[in-house]
Amino acid sequence: MRVSTNSIFINNVANMMQKQTQLNQVQGQLSTMRRVTVPSDDPVAAAQILDVRQADARVLQFNQNAKSAENSLATSESVLQSGTDVLQRARELAVKVSNTILSNEDRKMTMSEIEGLYKQMVGIANTTDGNGSYVFSGSRSQIKPIAEQSEFGRPVASGSSIVGYNGDSMRQEMQIAGSRQIPVTENGGFVFNKIRDGNGTFKLTNGFPAGYTPVAPNTTAGARPNVDVDQGTVTDAALFATKTDDPAPPAAPIGFKQIEVVFGSEWNHVGAQGSATDPTDFYYDVVVETGAPGPAGFTSLITGKTGATRELASDLYKQQTEQVDPLKNNAVPPTDLAGIPFPTPTGYPKYKPGADIDLTASYGIKLNAKGDTPTSGGVVAINKSQDKSIFDTLNEFGLALLQDVTTPQGMTDFTNKMGNILTHVDATMTRLLSVEARMGSGRREADTLVSVGEGFSLQYKTNLSRLQDLDVAKAASELSLTKTALEASRSTFAQVQKLTLFNYI
Repeated sequence: MRVSTNSIFINNVANMMQKQTQLNQVQGQLSTMRRVTVPSDDPVAAAQILDVRQADARVLQFNQNAKSAENSLATSESVLQSGTDVLQRARELAVKVSNTILSNEDRKMTMSEIEGLYKQMVGIANTTDGNGSYVFSGSRSQIKPIAEQSEFGRPVASGSSIVGYNGDSMRQEMQIAGSRQIPVTENGGFVFNKIRDGNGTFKLTNGFPAGYTPVAPNTTAGARPNVDVDQGTVTDAALFATKTDDPAPPAAPIGFKQIEVVFGSEWNHVGAQGSATDPTDFYYDVVVETGAPGPAGFTSLITGKTGATRELASDLYKQQTEQVDPLKNNAVPPTDLAGIPFPTPTGYPKYKPGADIDLTASYGIKLNAKGDTPTSGGVVAINKSQDKSIFDTLNEFGLALLQDVTTPQGMTDFTNKMGNILTHVDATMTRLLSVEARMGSGRREADTLVSVGEGFSLQYKTNLSRLQDLDVAKAASELSLTKTALEASRSTFAQVQKLTLFNYI
């Protein structure tokens, strides 16, 4: 094979350029401390580096989201704790004013503090975070959630509320992992407004429903019994749940709009009527307002009587005494002083202080009456629990402080109202604590995911280092070798280029 002078020059130049390229590549690696500076350095490693960087970036973003979520939840948790403190103070005041030794004026002096607690709760519900977004507006974070619709200390129409909720029922969520989103806000309607009154299933109130006008011989609208009642007990929740507000025929099980326990009294014919020994027996009837039109609108669970009005279903609605004996209600015929028995079959059950009025068979509930002498014609009404706001409860608290409690009936009515207020305050505190617990759980989860993410990030960085970081000792040795090879190539080329026939001519 013939090697020309031109071939020698071309080959030597190519060799030197290759060594120069290798030297430049090693110098670049040393200057960046990276083994892979361009994809051509190691195509497989370059693809793996891209995947690892993307995974690490996702983890870093999730960690930032988790930290942001933790901050938001911490703010909400702190606000809810403030709300719990306000309600605790309201509860203390409710217990305090229920003391029978206080005068009307003493109770009225408490109203200003109740108004202050109401304002605090409105402020808590309208709290904003550090970015100016409302915490309890649901997903409508720029909308003020609670707007006052009525002045504190004024009665609110039935079915209305002292405040309005302008947020929505959604919750803002933040993604803190590839398949995990946690709510970082709560809607104020759930936290403050939609809390069941009474015992959560039904509510006991005194007196006739709003708008009811008693007929003769009743003389006073809204008659109230001088008897304390508890908040009632649910004995069969499934049975109670089958009752609806829709009209139902007067047959068991009877659906209801309202159940009324109405009281009546009768001289027991023992001793002198009206004497200090109070020889009076008390009885009660249970009348259901079914909502059915016509004569079946009201039904007595005791006697089975029905009527278009409550008075037609039970004679005990009359506020006069001596309404039981004409119905021959005594199971054991009493006798007068001459030993002549009075006429008697059966009828209304006798009221016994401290005994349960048990409606388990019909409605799966019962209540306990604690007072001694209920008023004739007086009513304890049983209604299904409804959603109610804590703001309305605080307003009712303030209004209750203005009523006269100097009479036994007034005190009993006030005591029963305070019982309902205390129950709803407790239910609201439970709601706030449950939401606070959920947010605390979210904080713990976010904090855990931050720690896990930091572990993943460290592993990703380790993998990146393995894939792209330079072995400095190896690169320095390669640099020295490449440099030596380049110098040798240059030196030999200088010698070879002198080999020409022209030197021998």
